[in-house]
Amino acid sequence: MSSVAMQKPLNSKMVISKSGIEHISKDEGFSAIPYNDIAGNCTVGVGILLSYSPCTEKQMKTKYDLAKLNATFHDRLEEAQKYVRFYVRQAQLSQEQFDALTSFVFNVGVGNAKDVLAFANKGEYQKVENEMNRFVYITEKGKDGEPSRKKFSNGLANRRKREIVPFQVKP
Repeated sequence: MSSVAMQKPLNSKMVISKSGIEHISKDEGFSAIPYNDIAGNCTVGVGILLSYSPCTEKQMKTKYDLAKLNATFHDRLEEAQKYVRFYVRQAQLSQEQFDALTSFVFNVGVGNAKDVLAFANKGEYQKVENEMNRFVYITEKGKDGEPSRKKFSNGLANRRKREIVPFQVKP
């Protein structure tokens, strides 16, 4: 068997840095009691989506166990990292790029992040930046609870500005 076939994919041993975790925690915020996020979805802990609808009165009175919330946060972080490692196998990422992609996947989900991860895999960093910048909107809900329109989010725009920095090509 050739040595090329035996090589592990690039980035297979990368893990998010302490700084990367701190950025995600700051961007997401924390609450042990469920709240409605900026899109009106019931959320708890560090960005843990409970439902794609507003919290019920009962949910908003429920205090979650801090240890369980922390464990769930770390499980979601591991899942986001796993997807970055799986989809970005050809281009060597810097620690900052890995952290930024993990943050992005954590926030938008792997389904929404596949194009960004594909561009990163090809080393097409301008396309990574352009695609990430598409995710600066929330979907507002109408009175019936159904999605109604997209609305620009300053919070998401600021998060994307930070996430794209490691991919900006220097002249």
